[in-house]
Amino acid sequence: MNAHSNISGADIKAFTGGQNKPFGAVERMIAMRYLRAKKTQGGVGLIAAISFTCIMLAIAAMIIIMSIMNGFRQDMIRLTIGSEGHMYVSSSSPQPTPESVDALEKRLATVEGVQKSFQFTQDFTGVQANGQFALAQVIGISPENLQSYELIADSIFAGSLEFFGQGRGSDNQIAIGVGLASQLGLSVGDRLLVFSPRTRQTISGPVPVKKTYTIGAIFEVGLYQTDLSYIYMEFHQSTQLFEGGRVSGEIQLRLDDPDDIERMERPVIEAAKEPVFIQNWKDRNATTATALRTEQIAMRFIFMIVVIIAAFPVLASMIMLVKNKSKDIAILRTIGSTQGSILRIFFMSGAMIGILGTLVGLILGILFCLNIGAIQSAIEFVTGTELFPADVYQLSGGIPAKIVWSEVFGVAFWGFVISAAATFFPAWTASKVDPVDALRYE
Repeated sequence: MNAHSNISGADIKAFTGGQNKPFGAVERMIAMRYLRAKKTQGGVGLIAAISFTCIMLAIAAMIIIMSIMNGFRQDMIRLTIGSEGHMYVSSSSPQPTPESVDALEKRLATVEGVQKSFQFTQDFTGVQANGQFALAQVIGISPENLQSYELIADSIFAGSLEFFGQGRGSDNQIAIGVGLASQLGLSVGDRLLVFSPRTRQTISGPVPVKKTYTIGAIFEVGLYQTDLSYIYMEFHQSTQLFEGGRVSGEIQLRLDDPDDIERMERPVIEAAKEPVFIQNWKDRNATTATALRTEQIAMRFIFMIVVIIAAFPVLASMIMLVKNKSKDIAILRTIGSTQGSILRIFFMSGAMIGILGTLVGLILGILFCLNIGAIQSAIEFVTGTELFPADVYQLSGGIPAKIVWSEVFGVAFWGFVISAAATFFPAWTASKVDPVDALRYE
């Protein structure tokens, strides 16, 4: 045999003796031998190693990115619906009576799939303490309904909800977020001045209505905006401060399944038996929900581009391999190998790169996601930079990651398909090599 040929006497005996079978041991052995081609044979082995690395990094990167996006979306939804309602219903009447709102609340509570129905208020206003001024969102809610917000009730940073809404005058207790407490320098037992947009007439003219409350509990849910601006106040106290005792007609619904809001709208409208306005948590967080969905679609598109780019080294290595092994192809064809056998040999050579790169990329990506907290801490320690600032990403507690196994397998499948597709054309070209032309000058 030629000094540069990878065909041994055992290979010839296997082919001529009829031992070769489709994707059998002989074809796999030759395919593996071609991948280990020496540097003197065109550097195919080096290019194959580079191809393997590209596919591995592409698969690992996409699993990491998609898992972080899924984790970010899951945390945003969990924290959003944990600190807010699932659906909001308000009477279309400009001045609803307390009796009509109570009746509407009871009717909505009977809808199948509604876990809880209750009145609430929500007002944006200014607050002041220790010479500092801040903007806040005051939510009026009864103590028992606030306790049903497990995210709030289970995230008390200091104090307790035991006496929420109790106390006369300035001793009436409220709950505020840890970010707002830190901004104003407040702790449990301190006083907070809350302003109302209403005014009252005095001898010197109209003055804003305001009242002082006592901090009874400080919560930390992990959602930046909630921790920074939310104040929970007893429902009747809030109604008196902001509405002068008039009811707003707003009712909040907690559903058995927060993702079932579209289907629930029709039964809620029918149960209301009067014109009402309806919003859900997706409507109130439309910007965030749209951004997350757009990012998911963009990530999938980018993934396809990245894997296609990573497949080009595979294509280049296989083209070089076919060019360098034209003599071997001619010898194999001469001793009885079929075009299909040649195609399978070179296809397996390229497919092995894709399979191994995909498998190692899967392992690296999954391990990275499972240990993302430790990796984040190590990178922040080395660089001295916060990778996931809460004021930018609206979440605290580090980079979230959620592995969705269906997406992981989808990434692996398409990574292999694209790399296999890049391998097929050179393999098909190899099967069409004419042995007479290849050996003419040998």
